[in-house]
Parts: sequence; C-alpha cells; structure tokens
Amino acid sequence: MVVLLLIGIASWLCAVQSCVLNDADSSHGIAARRSSDGLSSGQTVTARPAEIDDVLFNPGMGFADPHFGIGDPLPRDQQPRSTVAYVRWPWSDLEPAEGQYDFGRVDRVIEQARAMGETLAFRIFVVGGAPAWVLEKGVGAVKLSKGSFPDFNDPIFLEYHAKLIKAFGARYANSPDIDHVDIGSVGCWGEWNTACCQGVKERCERYYPTSVNQIAVADSYLGAFAGTPLVMLVGGPLKYAISRGTGWRGDCFGDYGMFGPNWNHMEHVYEPVAQDPVTGSAWKTGPVQFEVCGVMQDWYDKGFDIDLILRKGLEWHASVINAGYAPVPAVWMPRVDEFLKKLGYRMVLRELTHPGDARPGERLTLRSRWQNVGVAPIYHRWPLAYRLRSGSDQIVAQWVSTANLMQWLPGAPQNVEDIAAIPEDVAAGTYSLDVAIMTQDGRSAHVDLAITGKRPDRWYSVSKLVIRVRD
Repeated sequence: MVVLLLIGIASWLCAVQSCVLNDADSSHGIAARRSSDGLSSGQTVTARPAEIDDVLFNPGMGFADPHFGIGDPLPRDQQPRSTVAYVRWPWSDLEPAEGQYDFGRVDRVIEQARAMGETLAFRIFVVGGAPAWVLEKGVGAVKLSKGSFPDFNDPIFLEYHAKLIKAFGARYANSPDIDHVDIGSVGCWGEWNTACCQGVKERCERYYPTSVNQIAVADSYLGAFAGTPLVMLVGGPLKYAISRGTGWRGDCFGDYGMFGPNWNHMEHVYEPVAQDPVTGSAWKTGPVQFEVCGVMQDWYDKGFDIDLILRKGLEWHASVINAGYAPVPAVWMPRVDEFLKKLGYRMVLRELTHPGDARPGERLTLRSRWQNVGVAPIYHRWPLAYRLRSGSDQIVAQWVSTANLMQWLPGAPQNVEDIAAIPEDVAAGTYSLDVAIMTQDGRSAHVDLAITGKRPDRWYSVSKLVIRVRD
C-alpha cells in the first residue's frame, strides 16, 4: 500500500478556470499540462456525490444490542438494527479463582457480536458479583438481598480489583472488536451509587470509596485501556475522568417522572452535566452513552414527550442508546428513525477535486471537502482511504490519508489536501477513483457514508481518473 502523505488541512477554493464538475461516470476538462516536479497539472475534475437521507447503521453509533444472555435479537420491526453489543459481567464470572481470568467468556461474545456485524461494549460490576475468594481474604461486605456490597476502601479489594482491570486491559485495549468500555465496578450495578442498599444504605455508604479511592479505581481503567474509548458513569468522579479524555454515561435516559413528579434524571442530573463547561464538552473527545429508564413502552404508557427526549439526546451529543430488550412502540418508530439519522457521526463527502489524468510514476493531488452532519465525532482512529479500481474491479493502487477523522466535529467543513503517487506499473486506461473510511488496521471499508455510490465492499465510487501512457 502506498501511504498517502497529508500536505495539510486548510481552507481551499477550486480555481474557477480549471474546476470542472464531474459525476462518477465521466471526466471532462482542458488539455493537461505537466510540471517539472512530477505532479500532474492542468485538467481538473470535481466530483460532487449526491447526499442521501437513509438511516445508516455504522459502528460505534445508534442503538446498542443488549440481547446477549437474554434471548435472540428483537425483530427489526420492533427495534432498529444495532452495531454495538452491550454486556455487563460480574467480577466473579471474569475471575472465578484468584488469577484465573476467563477471557474465553469475553471472546465468545466478541465472536457472536462480530458475526452480527457488531463490536462489543462492556461493563464490569462488583456489587452482587464480588468473588468469594476476595471476600475470604478479609474484605468486609454488607449483605444485600442479592449478593453483597464490598468494602471499596479495603486495600486488599483495591489491589485485586486493579489486577483484574489490568489483565483485561492487556487483553482487549485497542482491540478493533471493542467499541468502548464503561468505567464501572463501583456501587450498585457498577453505576457508582448505593441505590440497591434498601434498609442498609448507611452501611453501604461507609464502604463506598473515598474520593481518593474513586480516583484510584478510575485510574485503573484509564491506565489499562489507554487508546480505547472509555465512559464514566454520572455518579463517579466525572470531571476527573473527562479531564483524562473519557466520555460519560447515564443509565436512566428518558426519565421525566419515572420515580415521582418532583425529581427526574433528565432535568436534575443529565442537563447539569451537559451544561457544565467541562463535562458538557466531553463529547468532543469521548462518547456520550445512555441507557433508557425502564423501556420506551414505559415512556409511552406514562405519556412522556418522545420528541423532547430524543431532542435532548441529540443536544447532548449522544452516540449510543441502549433501549433495553423491548420493542419500540410502533407509532414511535418513524421518529426513532429520524433520530438515528442524526445520532453519532454522519459523514458526507461534499466534493473531491483531482487532475483528470495522470501518468504512471506521477504524483496526484487530491482535494476533498467533507462534513460531519451528525452530532458527535468518530472516536476511533479509522483512516480515510482512496483507491484506483479498473473496469474489471482490479485494485491497482490504494492510499491512506493521515487526516484525523476523530477531529471532524459536527458542522464545520473539513478540507483535506493529499498527494498520492501513481505506481509505475499501472496500465493506461480509465479507472474509478473510490473513497472509504477503513477499519483501524486498514483491511476493509468500515463506515457507510451519507452519499450515493456505495459498492458491495462498502467503498464509494466517486470519480474517474485516466491513466495515460508516457510520452
């Protein structure tokens, strides 16, 4: 693969005298000129693909799939297709005996998710899932109706918990199969609260981690999963985690009165987070994730304003919504589809300008203008790529840009200028110029664009380039 060198991301305008509109099936222009530095010059072609309005099912955005361990996926007429599989595991399942980590449990779910076109997001929880062998080392615990609430300040607990996170980070950090990881562990359901401690709340609060130990737990994830998107639960040390590049997560999205008329999560928890100057900017570097409060049918039955709820999800720059293992009310499905057209990232190639022809061995200037019309950026280092494809679908050249798509925030146009070298052995002829956003390892196209021209391999046919024989 020839590496495409990024000349610069800067504003540019197509020269009026040489900019010619081109569709994906034709090339036009004035006679080409040759420059002494080997760059093709003269004829210029500009392709402007048509934008589409389809719901896109892309990695790292949309609905999460919570069905693992529950049942088969819900039919698509009941809940939109998801691309993120979401699983919670108790510590006791992941380390049933001291130092014996059950990576196979995670690997099996990764394989199942991969077969469905999904990547995995997960959380580890401890309350109700602390291994017996840890407690037998003398770690205190409050007995609950289901399991126990361990002493999160006990040095023994903190030592072995840190070892667990380190081991799983060593195995799964930077894995292309992992979409994101919750900074969980602490409190009921790993949500950094004591809501499950009915009747023994004061005792649980004595075992809740101090501020120093909350940071220690967060640091265990930050150190182990460097390079993997992380999300901190709203009950945890949110500003500290966000200052280290994480996003945030709320597990009662849509609550406008689930627990009473005078308090709700949407107005009293999530709105302040979204409006805070620090936490409200977290989405620029880390994903915002939500899990619905109850299920959407509960919202419908209680008369909640679905338009308000979905609008808030977009205002707060959410990428993934876990709607639970329950159907979306049929009457709301069209509104959910419109919501999904904006949730997360949505990349549009506005135009691609390049010389209309080149010769083998020459360098080719590619200028492209993109726009993210979603509400959040991409959170993985997926490269932008170009290729030349013959009429018989043979790939004769492929280049990867060093443009950082993680910096493509919503709204602002992104202007990219790249130079690619045409291989010496390319035969004369007319070639398709395709674009794609690739997997992190560059092996395959990974993302649906909001433009026409999609091919079965998820590349997009955008323009044509004529390769001419040398003089």
